[in-house]
Order: sequence, then C-alpha cells, then structure tokens
Amino acid sequence: MTFKETLLATIEDNRLEMLMPSREYTEEERIYMRGYNQALEDMLEDYDGDLYTINHNKHTFSLN
Repeated sequence: MTFKETLLATIEDNRLEMLMPSREYTEEERIYMRGYNQALEDMLEDYDGDLYTINHNKHTFSLN
C-alpha cells in the first residue's frame, strides 16, 4: 500500500466513523476528529500538488 492509498483509506475510515460512530463521542472529541480529518485532507492536497510539481519538473528541460 502506498502512502497516498494509506492516506485515502484513513480519511475514508474517519469519515465513516463520524457518520456511524462505534461509540458515543463528546463534542470535544468530534471537533478534534473533524480537525484531524481536515488536516489529513490538506496533507493529501499538498501531496498531490508536490507530486505534480516533481513529475512536471522531471520532464522539463532547457537547452541553455
């Protein structure tokens, strides 16, 4: 499993846990979970952006 696949699976697991909780969470725990999931989504967005930049620059060349 790649880093991106692990990240996507974790985000999905957390979403499911928020929709169908396995136990009763306090409001503070729910706020933490939403923030944690948002941080993971931001991480995924950064990863995708960095990966595009790396791949784009790898195939870009200059004759100078």
